[in-house]
Amino acid sequence: MKRAFSAFHPSVSFAFFAIILAFTMLFMHPVFLGGTLSSALIFSLIINGRRGVKLSLLLFLPMFLLIAISNPLFNHRGTTILFFFMDNPITLEAMLYGICSGASLVAIIVWFSCYHKVITSDKFLYLFAKITPAVALLITMTIRMISKLNYQLKTISNAQHTIGLDQSTGNLIEKVRKGMRVISILLSWSMEDAIETADSMKARGYGLKNRNTFSLFKFDKRDGLVLGVISVLAGICFAGYFSGYGTMQFYPSIMPLNLSTQAIVLYIAFFVLAFLPIIIEVRESYKWRSYK
Repeated sequence: MKRAFSAFHPSVSFAFFAIILAFTMLFMHPVFLGGTLSSALIFSLIINGRRGVKLSLLLFLPMFLLIAISNPLFNHRGTTILFFFMDNPITLEAMLYGICSGASLVAIIVWFSCYHKVITSDKFLYLFAKITPAVALLITMTIRMISKLNYQLKTISNAQHTIGLDQSTGNLIEKVRKGMRVISILLSWSMEDAIETADSMKARGYGLKNRNTFSLFKFDKRDGLVLGVISVLAGICFAGYFSGYGTMQFYPSIMPLNLSTQAIVLYIAFFVLAFLPIIIEVRESYKWRSYK
């Protein structure tokens, strides 16, 4: 099913993901990290479904807990001591910093999974083919090659199993030998496929200066409106970050939450920016149901 946010012009989607990923890496603040993590999980639930989010949580939750727990175990800075573990103080500041670091890393990974779902290879090629055609083609082929290698590996393994060369049977030496045979076949196929793709793109005149290309993407008023909203909200967030509102002091003691007018405006602007794809999806779903 094609989602509403995916239907926008590639420049709009790419600008949003570039900005939200930059802010997720820049803002070391519980309010911003909570906003970006919650919006990333909700948007991932919308575009990937419950099964995708469930598989993601099975990978990301242990990572989050590992970072959140390991930081106070190895970092004993801070003035608020909660308890002692093996004669080492566990401080509230180190624990909160570990939680924020884990939330930041998980949010970045979830946003990248959403980016991979929305910005397909044809959109990426459309955006950067005229700027750096060789690099754009290389990145597109690399991303596309991951799924192709996985599919081809299953095909080769099934073929080897059919002729009695299954790498899961035999002793250790035979398993290694059969596994190396599968890897050798896979590498040979991947190199042949890359050469064929490069020759095909060269024959079509890819990368030539005066070459015209057909594209289904058109930038309309709706794209301009959303891109303008993203730009304004990003400008407010950048101004707030450079004014010192985007970070929180954890050491030696936690700085109280800033509730000034400027800070609240920054919080609202960031939350609207982070939840913008979700707002678009909910609005489109409501319109579709009302039409039905």
